Formats: sequence, structure tokens, C-alpha cells
Amino acid sequence: MSTITFDAFEYAHQLREAGITEQQAEIIAKKTNEIIVAVARDEVRFSDLSTKRDLKELELQVMLQIEKSKNATLLWMFAMLTGVVGIMAKGFHWF
Repeated sequence: MSTITFDAFEYAHQLREAGITEQQAEIIAKKTNEIIVAVARDEVRFSDLSTKRDLKELELQVMLQIEKSKNATLLWMFAMLTGVVGIMAKGFHWF
């Protein structure tokens, strides 16, 4: 996001030099500043929005994490089952 710099005082001074009354120049400078601030706020809000592509990338990342978790769980279950079978084999003197 780009930075917006606006000097309302300098703008009002330039308007006065162009022949606008001091009161009019101040009002124009104030309103112009308000518009710039409002546009900047909208830009920030729009930058916070997600696109369909962002959501699809997030979905793919979540699916990848789920797959990794499944694999880790299956590996853990296999290790536990092997351990239980080993304990049972020793207890029942299978080997």
C-alpha cells in the first residue's frame, strides 16, 4: 500500500494565492483532507479482503496439513499396535 502525504495548510495557502478567500480555502483544504483519509481507509479495508485465489490456497494448505496429520496418526497407531503385539507375544510366550 502506498503512503499518501497531504499538507492541508500548504494546499489552503496555494488556494488563497490563487484568489480564493481564506475561509473558502480552509474549507476546501479540510474537505480534501477528509476525502483522502476516507479513500485511504477504504484502501486498507480492501487490502484486508481475500480473493478466491487466497481462499483456494488456504484450502490447499489446510488439506495438506490434514493429510500430514493423518499420516502421523497412522504411523503412531501402527507403532502402538506393534508394541502391544510385542508385549502380548512376550506375555503369551509366542516366540
